[in-house]
Amino acid sequence: MTLRSLACVVAGVLAVGAAEAKPLRVLSYNLRYITSGDKGERAWTARRDQTADLIKSDNADIVGIQEGLPQMMDDLADRLSGYATIGVGREDGIVQGEHAAILVKADRFRIQDSGTFWLSDTPEICNSCTWGNTVTRICTWAKLYDRETKRTLLFFNTHLDHASSEARQKGTELILSRIAQRKGQGPVIFTGDFNAAIDDPLHAAIKATGFADVWRVANGDTPEEEAGTFHEFTGVTNRARIDFIYATPDLKIIDSGIIRSSLNGNYPSDHFPVRATLDW
Repeated sequence: MTLRSLACVVAGVLAVGAAEAKPLRVLSYNLRYITSGDKGERAWTARRDQTADLIKSDNADIVGIQEGLPQMMDDLADRLSGYATIGVGREDGIVQGEHAAILVKADRFRIQDSGTFWLSDTPEICNSCTWGNTVTRICTWAKLYDRETKRTLLFFNTHLDHASSEARQKGTELILSRIAQRKGQGPVIFTGDFNAAIDDPLHAAIKATGFADVWRVANGDTPEEEAGTFHEFTGVTNRARIDFIYATPDLKIIDSGIIRSSLNGNYPSDHFPVRATLDW
């Protein structure tokens, strides 16, 4: 075989390998927890199939979940058999309370490591909160080996406090410090309901560490008031985003959008999920 023909063979092999490595599709999705005030089409039992169908139809590889109560996580597991679930309940560190869970396609990713910590001065103490918040807040993370690219990435997912700005700021600082401890272990994706618009200082703190606001990069000068994610089941919002996907510079941003789909006028959550497509 000549050098020229050998080069063509090698190039063909590389091209096939590149074609097989699919981009990452990521969702950040606040499900809207189960509450007795949500009746009829807003009840979780009326929304659960639509929620699972949205995740499947979007072909998401990784999903950062917020407000996933135990029954909700069980229902999704029954309907999303191709996904592995990472995370624990914030009240007992096992199942009780809200999960900031991560769903990953089991055939694409191998879970190398994972954990949950509490957003407080004592992050390893279950159900702890010390920064003015009355609701316990957590962050779930995972180190994932991608069989498509033969590379490893880190994924962090959270739901920051709705009432205490101190809790949001300090919670963000804690998460960023945990991410920094794993520097060099691979690209990082950071998702969540931050309960704070882009002009809140916590977002500046995140971006100061090198993270890119994926939706903003992909959507240029689109006004924030056209990008609201919390709509209270109405499908209409003139508020700025509070749900975000962040990514480190070693991930290429292909596109990002806000999913506003409904079924017969009914929405699967009071939040619109945020989608991102990334490559590396």
